[in-house]
Amino acid sequence: MYIKVSGSVTTYPYTIQNLKSDNPNISFPNILTDSVLNDFNVYSVVQVENGGDYTKNYVEGTPTQSGSLYLQNWTESDASGEDIETRKNEKWEEVRDIRDSLLSQSDWTQFQDSPITGSSLTDWQTYRQGLRDITTQDNPYSLTWPTKPS
Repeated sequence: MYIKVSGSVTTYPYTIQNLKSDNPNISFPNILTDSVLNDFNVYSVVQVENGGDYTKNYVEGTPTQSGSLYLQNWTESDASGEDIETRKNEKWEEVRDIRDSLLSQSDWTQFQDSPITGSSLTDWQTYRQGLRDITTQDNPYSLTWPTKPS
């Protein structure tokens, strides 16, 4: 991710292809160092995670300069109730996929010929029940997963 800053004009996002198109008479090296890019007023943008809150919407803005770096910038706003429910439903689907995979990986513990017996078998049964019950929790973004027996 790059930004081009030329006087009061800022172009973002800006790509290496943009740089080459803007300068057709220049032969650039195969590896463009920050020094070469800076000669053309092109700067790397440091990626910054957005807040990651499912109840918010994030829109990328123009990067901000912090010292000699340009940092990715996010504008945050409240998500609608409909957006929040959609995100929660999608997250529940992810949770179910993970849960199903974990159940599948532990199926062997419940077979008749499994070497697991006694309290170890009970621990595995409790773990598997905890996996099946995971979707009874209130929020897919703050789950307490059962601990896999050792």
